[in-house]
Parts: sequence; C-alpha cells; structure tokens
Amino acid sequence: MQQGGKRFNIPGTSSKVSIICVTYNVAATLPKLFESIRKYKTDDTELVIMDGASKDGTIDLLKANEDLIDFWMSEPDGGIYEAMNKATKHTRGHWLIFMGADDELSEGFAGMINTLEDAHTIYYGNVIYYGREFCKVYDDYYLTKLNICHQGIFYPKAVFEKYQYDTKYRVYADYHLNLRLWKDPEFKFVHEDYLVASFPEGGFSTTTRDLVFEAERDALFKKYLKRASYYRYLNRSIGAFRTLGRFILNK
Repeated sequence: MQQGGKRFNIPGTSSKVSIICVTYNVAATLPKLFESIRKYKTDDTELVIMDGASKDGTIDLLKANEDLIDFWMSEPDGGIYEAMNKATKHTRGHWLIFMGADDELSEGFAGMINTLEDAHTIYYGNVIYYGREFCKVYDDYYLTKLNICHQGIFYPKAVFEKYQYDTKYRVYADYHLNLRLWKDPEFKFVHEDYLVASFPEGGFSTTTRDLVFEAERDALFKKYLKRASYYRYLNRSIGAFRTLGRFILNK
C-alpha cells in the first residue's frame, strides 16, 4: 500500500465538499481531470484519490500533484464501487461528489457549492452528456429511464454513514443507491441549475453490462418507486397487455 497527499497524517478541519476519484491505470486521462480541478478547487473543497494499485504512470502522477491532492491511497481492490466505499471513509467533506478519471469539472461547480445547505438533501446539477447539456429535473417515473449522472450529484455525508454501494452490482451500484435514497424519507433530491461536470462517451457504464442489475431491474423499480411509475415503466418496456397481466397478478 502507498499513500500520500498534502494532509496525509495531518489533523485538520472539515471541508464543505470532498471530490472523490477512483483510479486504475489512468495515466493517459488523469492530467485533464487534474487541470479542471485546479480551476475550480477552493479552500472549501478537498480531493481524495483511491487507486487500485495502478501499474502504469498513475502513481507518479499522484505523487507529482500532491499540492492538489489532499489524500491518496493505492492498494488492490475489488473494483470501482469497493474503491468508492473505501474512499468515503477518508473524506472530511460534508458533501461528496464522485468524478471519473476522464471527467472534467465545469464552471457551475462553484455555484453548486454555494447552494449546499441541508445535511439530508442530495443536490444534483447539470452535466454535459453526449455533447449536450443535460438538465433534467427528475421525477419518480423518469428514474426508470435514466440514472442521475454521478458526476453531477453532491451526496451529504449522512448518506454514506447509512449506506454503502452494493458491490454485487458491477456497473450500476450508483443507480441502485439512488433508488434506495429516492424512497428513503430521511433524504430528498433537489435539482440546481448549474453545469457541474462533463464526461466523455463510451465510459465504463456504456461498455460493460451489469447482468445482476439487469436481472433485478423490475423488482428494484417495484420496490423503491411509486406503484404508478412502476406500471408505467412496465407498459413502456413490455407492453400494455402484459402489464395488465402483472397488475392483475400483483407482480
């Protein structure tokens, strides 16, 4: 295990926001993320990197950017969401946002920070999605169509004091978490109209299947969303006749 960062082994006060990035062999893309963070990182933010024992030049980049990184650790892990779970335990921020190594912060990041007030509110902003700004205000039904992009979400620390990502979902553990939070009366989602980040096409979630989530999707929507939204989703996905059959059988 290797670790470092400008606050490594130094007690300190909390930050308002922790930017978390999990990495593995991303030396080719990480400098662009760091460049964007340098533009918008303030005294109210910290950067935490959790690396999975990279074998390319990633570790060298982490060491070379310790003026930017508040804490980093590199050790083998079981995948993206295990690394995210570990990273949350090394944060000092009141809100947490997760960025990929090939993502970039945008100019609205600072504006979003100024809106963060309620310690049980999950705030989400806009992202550049497939080359266009995506600014959808989610409702119960729309969550059956598309997950809220994690690059735009600021989770209060209380979320990770209660939950972790379920690592059985290889790709969509963040989708699963958002569904659980959507139903949890302790939390609420609030949209703010700021452009927070951009991310490239063809990322991990678009190139890798999550067979466990796909098998459980219907059951998850039924469990965590309103009944009307669930049946509306079924009508969209399997047709009105089969949906009526499930309604009659209460499935």
